Amino acid sequence: MANLWLDLKGPILADTAYVDGVLAAKDVTIALPPVNLVTADFKAMGTYTAPLPGQIEAMEASITKIGIDLGLRSLVKLTSKTIEIRWAQDVKLSDGSTKTEGCKAFLRCVSKGIPGLNVDPGNASENEIALAVSRYQLFVAGNEYWLIDQLNTIMRVGGVDYAKDIRSVL
Repeated sequence: MANLWLDLKGPILADTAYVDGVLAAKDVTIALPPVNLVTADFKAMGTYTAPLPGQIEAMEASITKIGIDLGLRSLVKLTSKTIEIRWAQDVKLSDGSTKTEGCKAFLRCVSKGIPGLNVDPGNASENEIALAVSRYQLFVAGNEYWLIDQLNTIMRVGGVDYAKDIRSVL
């Protein structure tokens, strides 16, 4: 009989963000980029629209950080940087036990600007940094899930490089 159990991924317990290896933020809200393939229309009994592996739309991410500090300054520098996001998530196993699973995302990106700052006495300053992403790599429990690198023509998902054939003819 097949295993009918998938580990239940629970809440995110904590996270950190590093800019070029230096801690910049803790417990922030992060929106990692969706990877949307460009599509093309083919004539086949009318129109068939299919994704084009190797062609993706612009990737964007955002980080919402509390406080105006050196970490915020490092996130908004208008130069290309590597941001490493680490987080811990709660996982429920089939035997009822719980474990903590580590995840990491690496983004090669540049800030899309300097955010407007919220300054309100009695309240923390909450600031959203928008990022233009050219490279996005995700690891869950030490396993690479994907690596998308627009500048180096890499689109590896689940260990398969869908851009390999493109690189081989260029």
